[in-house]
Amino acid sequence: MIRAIYFKNGTVVTECDALKVAQDYNNKLDLAWIDITLENHELTHQETNLLSETFHFHEMSIEDCLFPQYYPKIEEFENYAFGAIHGIQLKPNYYQEFEDSIYELNFFVGKGFLVTVHTEELFFLETLFERAKARPQVEMKSLENLLYNVFNKVVSSYEFTLEKIDDKMENLEDKVLEEPEAESMEDILDTKKVVFAMRKIAESQQSSYVYFTRANNNLIAREYLVYFRDIYTQCARMNQAIIMRSQMIVSLIEVYMSSVTVKLTEVMKFLTVIATIVMPVLIVSGYYGMNVIFPEYSFFGQKGSWFFAIGIMLVTIIAMLIYFKKKKWF
Repeated sequence: MIRAIYFKNGTVVTECDALKVAQDYNNKLDLAWIDITLENHELTHQETNLLSETFHFHEMSIEDCLFPQYYPKIEEFENYAFGAIHGIQLKPNYYQEFEDSIYELNFFVGKGFLVTVHTEELFFLETLFERAKARPQVEMKSLENLLYNVFNKVVSSYEFTLEKIDDKMENLEDKVLEEPEAESMEDILDTKKVVFAMRKIAESQQSSYVYFTRANNNLIAREYLVYFRDIYTQCARMNQAIIMRSQMIVSLIEVYMSSVTVKLTEVMKFLTVIATIVMPVLIVSGYYGMNVIFPEYSFFGQKGSWFFAIGIMLVTIIAMLIYFKKKKWF
């Protein structure tokens, strides 16, 4: 599926026909943005002709659009630059299948045009396209402005995901401190997988953006370099934030293990206290359970000896409880 927006003779035109876009582009357009969503990872015949015959893109660049990989790249050709960057568009079950939320955005940028190619519908491009139709003089006042808006949305997708992770980690911290359970550990490990998957793709993204910060760049006017340096700075800050989250995940696992240990210690202390309290009962009952005649029988008689034994047990238990309480063992 193709859609395009461009200035033609000072008028904003939106078009969804690749042949019409090719005809208008050959008649010299001021600024054009063509967005292509691949259907079943394939280009139509008309879209292929538009890219190869009208824009004269290299066949290797076109092939890279059809077989995306989770690795950024930037290549400079005679009349354009081709790049591949990655962002995150969260799916409903992204915690279990986070890699499905990672998308690749391929782009061709040259003097007076930007062509974006992707395999799935990207909502932020839909928003930018609608804004460009509503306010073309603002959103498409220059190629640099359009390209900056696209890059900014891609980098911001990482920050939005980090906010989601922060909320999840705060809830996990509260749960772990209150009642560490196996379910909490599963959530922690799922969060760890998400953070490490983000780190895997985010660390290398800066290599694509740094191309547009160079002063000898033929595509970006010197006064716009500061905008792309801002994108590069955002990307570097994002990488540092992801590294911090990965360290926090390790700390959270340690907190969980400590909480489990504390809980186990409390249980063991309780059981130890119970066993210690019961120990005099076992000793006394074992003593009086022997099949012999005890001296106490001559003083208390058979019935009185029973009360004497019970009394020893109770006095010992009460004395031990008082001692434990003073020691603050429970």
